[in-house]
Amino acid sequence: MINSKIKSFRRDFFALAVLIACLIGGLSQAVLIYLHQRVIYPQGDYSQPTLPASDSAWSIRSIDTQVISKHWPDVSARAIAEQVKLVADLGVNYIAVGTPYDRVDELYMWADAIHARGLHVWFRSHWADWEGDEGQPATLNPEEYLARTERFIKANPGLFLPGDAFTLAVEAENVGVGLGKRFLNWDQYRHFLLSQITVSNRAFASIGLKQQIHTNWISINGWVVENQLTQEVVDKMGIITVDHFVSQSNTIGLMDDPFMVTVQTLADLDKFYRRWRVPVFLGEWGYQIFQPVSDQLQAEVITLMYSGLREKQYLVGVNYWVHMGNTASLIGDEFGSNLTYRPAADVVKTFFTGKPIVQ
Repeated sequence: MINSKIKSFRRDFFALAVLIACLIGGLSQAVLIYLHQRVIYPQGDYSQPTLPASDSAWSIRSIDTQVISKHWPDVSARAIAEQVKLVADLGVNYIAVGTPYDRVDELYMWADAIHARGLHVWFRSHWADWEGDEGQPATLNPEEYLARTERFIKANPGLFLPGDAFTLAVEAENVGVGLGKRFLNWDQYRHFLLSQITVSNRAFASIGLKQQIHTNWISINGWVVENQLTQEVVDKMGIITVDHFVSQSNTIGLMDDPFMVTVQTLADLDKFYRRWRVPVFLGEWGYQIFQPVSDQLQAEVITLMYSGLREKQYLVGVNYWVHMGNTASLIGDEFGSNLTYRPAADVVKTFFTGKPIVQ
């Protein structure tokens, strides 16, 4: 009797709220309240493969190629193979690729080179007309995004091998949430996050890769992790994959405090874990992403950070951003040629494998 009265009160209160919204804020405000009230998260398969076994501190040891694989045009298969070899020799078990899903031929070149080294690919990108890359209008809506990606997976079974990871839409929050944005409200955004898993799982099952591809490494920025997730959503995801750069100065010539870069990042990761109580994966971090620093300083900051990360029992993996093409790169180059490791590469390899680089 009491439960039925509570349900009746909630229903009547909701109806009154909609009516008041219509009178005060108009129909659009009432629709927002209705959509927020009526959210039902997608049903489907959320199951995932087991994370890789490892003698290292982390199951996932990844380095990101985003700057080159996404932004550099016409990278040859030979250049890709050279870069993949250098990254592979740093002790990774994953290499992250940011090539937009529109550029299928390039995706195959990166994936084939990585698989040939016995490594896994972490596909973490999106379609060009999602954020408006490469001069395309940013007009793709979430529903068509999901449908297009499901067709893409089914049409390209040769792109994937068991153990790979696939992020359907990296940092989906970048397209905006609110009136006039791709997501009308945060409930729609959260629904899309979970749909990334169920739609991807359905597609991979159809090509014989059921529960063999990690589909829940959904890259999200730290503010969203802290403020816009819910326990139900996090429990369905099963892991927090956070792209998190804090305390790095973006004012040229004004340097940050390396100690604070480390302390603040580690404190934030602790906070995320205490809030949600699921494993955490640092999906993007590197130093220094905004301006050049000396090789020595870069190596020192990464040593500080990775030493702290290694002590976090909840942390299942790290993805260093990025291998080339940015001030945080591990590999130096001269316009794509004469590739050489920076000292920071030796730091990363030591943490990944326990063994330094042999020149």
